[in-house]
Amino acid sequence: MSGTVVQTLRVWQQRAATRRSLRRQLEWSDSGRIEKDIGLRPGSLYREARKPFWMA
Repeated sequence: MSGTVVQTLRVWQQRAATRRSLRRQLEWSDSGRIEKDIGLRPGSLYREARKPFWMA
């Protein structure tokens, strides 16, 4: 495989793992409060957690 393809697959794998972890954490947390505390718009964490792995 080309180095670029392998690199892309690794990035996708990392994104998928990160978003899976975020989804699990959001099940047990008050995402609205967290978003407010760190200055994010309401729903930002949920949208990020639900994005497909191929989307940055």
